[in-house]
Amino acid sequence: MKNKNILKLFIFFIIFAGCEVKWDMEIAFDDDFSGSYSIAVLIDQEAQMYAVETGQSAIGGLDSILSNLPQGFGSSVYQEGDFLGVLIRNDFEDTEDLLEQFEQLKAEQNTALLLLPIESINFQDSEDEFQIKGTFAEIFVTDEENLEGFKRIFDGQLSLSVPGNIKEPKLNDIVENTIVFENDGLSLKTFELVTQTESFWNIQTIILILILTLVAVIIVRQYLKKN
Repeated sequence: MKNKNILKLFIFFIIFAGCEVKWDMEIAFDDDFSGSYSIAVLIDQEAQMYAVETGQSAIGGLDSILSNLPQGFGSSVYQEGDFLGVLIRNDFEDTEDLLEQFEQLKAEQNTALLLLPIESINFQDSEDEFQIKGTFAEIFVTDEENLEGFKRIFDGQLSLSVPGNIKEPKLNDIVENTIVFENDGLSLKTFELVTQTESFWNIQTIILILILTLVAVIIVRQYLKKN
């Protein structure tokens, strides 16, 4: 309930101020699925001015996120062009550790704002594939008449960098093994990334091929001797 209340206040602020909010989450996985991530929440100049006029800091109360972060998280006030806000970052040992950190952020009503655009996210690691599946949240509920106006309020993106050979989504050009999913906050929208993490030509496959080749050579030689 607390998270729902803070969500309503946040939405009221950005709509009433007529501002634009940027949300940018980046997760980078290493070969062993450890890695690091960052989350930035930024507001435009108009929102900054409105925040100061109403007695808040220039980042419109987002500083409460910084003061309520769990231990171990790095954080700073962050600027990107004319946008100003907060940036948090952390490392993780594996996907289980990453999900536990997300739960830590969700447990506090201020830090929960960092993950509002994510309805769900999960990770599956099989023998030769790594999958990331999730759903973007519906932050704003509006009708068709006001749809275009709401599209200008929120600009979100989730960037995923993974090892291996990316199989889904199928794109012609993939830079630095990174996929970026856009999110406008206006509807529930799924995202999925699948990467092949183990090459066909791994050591086990090579050994098996050599053994089969050797067996085939022996069988052929024996056949030739008999004939």
